Amino acid sequence: MLVMGVDENGLGPRLGPLVATSVLLETSRYGRAALCERGLGLGLTDSKETGGFGRMAFAESVALALVERGGAGVPASVDGFFDRVAPESRPRLRACCPDEATARQCWAVDPSLPMFGGSAAQGKRLLDELIGRSSLRIVDVQSRVACAGVLNAKHSDGKNKLAVDLELFEDLIASAHLRHGAPLLVLCGMIGGIRDYAARFSRFDSDRVEALANRRGQRRYAVQDLGELRFEVHADARHLPVALASIVGKYLREVCMHRIGEFYREDAPELTLASGYHDPVTTRFIDATERSRRRLGIAPDCFQRRA
Repeated sequence: MLVMGVDENGLGPRLGPLVATSVLLETSRYGRAALCERGLGLGLTDSKETGGFGRMAFAESVALALVERGGAGVPASVDGFFDRVAPESRPRLRACCPDEATARQCWAVDPSLPMFGGSAAQGKRLLDELIGRSSLRIVDVQSRVACAGVLNAKHSDGKNKLAVDLELFEDLIASAHLRHGAPLLVLCGMIGGIRDYAARFSRFDSDRVEALANRRGQRRYAVQDLGELRFEVHADARHLPVALASIVGKYLREVCMHRIGEFYREDAPELTLASGYHDPVTTRFIDATERSRRRLGIAPDCFQRRA
């Protein structure tokens, strides 16, 4: 059976992208508890536990190995990683940039990988131990990205970030269905305060969606010709495929923030890199880059989120 984990990273920050990621596994049967326990024994759990800001070596090792296992090889740079997990996203996002000066903020710097001291070989050993002699197989790893400029443009059009996040989830699910067929069991992290997902779907027609009996902390739907979708509280701590998706998404968001920080460091080498979240380092980074942003002609809406 095909089991897909989907999670987001970066829903609440002040800077940087919102990232949604999926990891698709094939297994003879989905034993949630056993897989979760096996993953926990190897440190494969919620990315907030495995890859906090400044502690990214482990997450980098796992993310690089997952991408390699997904059939894409080990990327040598951030652009290479981006192109493997989010095919066609770079040109699509660049097309949203208002001008070339602003585009340079996100795309001019292309650091080599590994960036945080991780190792694809170490990650491969972890995945080998995770899989062991089981039937488990890593089929696919994908991400979708909404940058600050896209989020602000959607906000101006009356669409909040929860709706954008759900759109990214749906795109991942529909893409996996197109590439790998059905039936899918899709396990998703709960998106903010959304509890009625059927009313908000944009990719799945309402006549194809049947609400199933909910369990505590879950919303469950059967989608005709696709399979079962579940949205669950703390899914990244309860389901291995969601935890793996969370780790890859965390890594992708961190490398995106790192390249933005390094871009401004070229103009002001004394800058301290920031996570982009609501913390004092990020506040200082915003204040310290103000002069550079004015001088370099960076569009304000492509730097800091409005919501």
